[in-house]
Amino acid sequence: MPLPLSYPSLKCVLEHLEAVKRAHIIARSPCLQKIDKLIPLCLGNLTINTDCFKNGLTINKLSIKCEKIVVQFKMNGKTFSRQMSVSLEVKMKKLINSYLCGKSKILVDKFQLSSKFHVHSLLPNLLPVNLKFRVNSLDAVSHEDFETVIPYIDHRSFPLKYVDTTIANTKTFDDQVVKSAETLVLNMCHNRIVTIENLKKLNNKTVVLQSLWKFRVDIVPLIKYHIKTKKDIRTTFVNSTDDKDLIDSMLHKFELEFGEFQCNLDGVNKRFIPGSSKFSIPINNESRIQVYAIEEPEEAFLYKIIVKPVP
Repeated sequence: MPLPLSYPSLKCVLEHLEAVKRAHIIARSPCLQKIDKLIPLCLGNLTINTDCFKNGLTINKLSIKCEKIVVQFKMNGKTFSRQMSVSLEVKMKKLINSYLCGKSKILVDKFQLSSKFHVHSLLPNLLPVNLKFRVNSLDAVSHEDFETVIPYIDHRSFPLKYVDTTIANTKTFDDQVVKSAETLVLNMCHNRIVTIENLKKLNNKTVVLQSLWKFRVDIVPLIKYHIKTKKDIRTTFVNSTDDKDLIDSMLHKFELEFGEFQCNLDGVNKRFIPGSSKFSIPINNESRIQVYAIEEPEEAFLYKIIVKPVP
């Protein structure tokens, strides 16, 4: 008969065991339940859906949907349903308590809040006050959820590698979580004008500004500002849309201001929009800005203008 694992060995095994498998094993072992809360929980992805009519929770490959009288579990192509005659909120609380609560640490690679836009976030009704997540990436398109979830993120997570949220107003550009993320995706649903002053506040490595509607980003004035001051632009800006006419209009502005710097960008291996203008704009003696438009048919925002600093 093999010898049982020592506590350090058992701790290591449980910590790196896939989270859903771990939950099922722990549920069947009273002995393991005693130490489970002491061992960090590692999640590849965690999604909390707080739609008013259909809540849900996704943990790695396990998808759980809460409807009016049914809770549906789906994983690896298999589906199991259970009837529960309690409110959606109570269902979600039970699920969150079962899978997440009480752990010493919850490490999440990608934390997503998938909800419809609403005036008040529903998260405080679902998450215990003392629950903390160590997070790499945060996807919270609803700005209400974004603001609400920040206190639930362990301060050691910052700066985040990736943040995806919505521009609520100009204060969004003053938010330290927004400004410090390595990659920042800003959805322009309500506020669709981004001024040069807004852009100056961003310190991210990459900023993606995207919208299904027409929008204005003062990227040309920003480049002119850097040419005048000879300050390096260290951020790559990506303007994303599904409107080809908007891309053409933005490129026309570059042609008017920087027409003398048009070139073929022979060393850039990208899927350029056929016939679109490309630019290499000098900022100072050591850096330039490449500007070009690409097409990515597999994405929702298939047209993009890239503004990229290069040595």
